[in-house]
Amino acid sequence: MGNSVLAASIHLDARAYPFAEPKGKQLAFASVTINDAFAIKGIKIMSGEKGPFVAMPGTKDKEGNYRDICFPTTKELRAELTAKVLEAYNDAITKGLTERAAEKPAQEAKRPSAAKRLDKAKAEVAKEPKAPKAEKSAPIKEEAR
Repeated sequence: MGNSVLAASIHLDARAYPFAEPKGKQLAFASVTINDAFAIKGIKIMSGEKGPFVAMPGTKDKEGNYRDICFPTTKELRAELTAKVLEAYNDAITKGLTERAAEKPAQEAKRPSAAKRLDKAKAEVAKEPKAPKAEKSAPIKEEAR
């Protein structure tokens, strides 16, 4: 069986988990399930000069160099895996933005902004009847002994 035939018969299911705030150059983690039988976790989506790229799980050797612990063995499978992971990342980002936009009005209703709370407090104070001003009394002098 040729490598291109093998790559065509492999089903990849990718999931991405973006960070709310990027951690350095790392944008997200991802996992891939191959043919519903083998899972790879700890895939990193990194920010690069040419855009996001996929870094396979790795370990540091004695010299301090990182080595992939699992990786595609063909150019075609690497391209397909990268495309699936980046597609999952883009879907997760889009879904997250859509969900956050939908949640925003609900969050404001639950927890109004500081400016809205201040305006509400000012309106409540303005509604309250004003207390009469206290009369000023002359200062009490201490008697000299």
